[in-house]
Amino acid sequence: MGMSRILVVLAVCLVCVSHVGEAKDTIFSACEPVFEYFPYCLEFLMGDPNFPVPSTRCCKHVAKLNTLAHSNRTGPRTICWCIEVMVRGMTPAMEPSKIQDLPLMCNTTLSFPISDSMDCSKVG
Repeated sequence: MGMSRILVVLAVCLVCVSHVGEAKDTIFSACEPVFEYFPYCLEFLMGDPNFPVPSTRCCKHVAKLNTLAHSNRTGPRTICWCIEVMVRGMTPAMEPSKIQDLPLMCNTTLSFPISDSMDCSKVG
């Protein structure tokens, strides 16, 4: 998936969120870092053959998301929910093997879940 297609998907997400009313500012501000950082990993996670490994930028952004997952303001459940909103219905879907490879290839652990079928209500 090209970066332009990812940006279009994000724009659609933002339009959908803008119709939520008063909650839109809260939702957007909570998801803004995820919408900014996570797309750089999608090409790898979706199995784009041009991205056999996650980019340096992806790995740096995963580190930033890990930091946010430990903060009281954002936390892992919020990051999970924002990723879930972002990837729901995307085709191709994220590849489970790539999801497992991401923390290894970025030399980190994930402080938030990534899955093509997440249940963020169970995230602590």
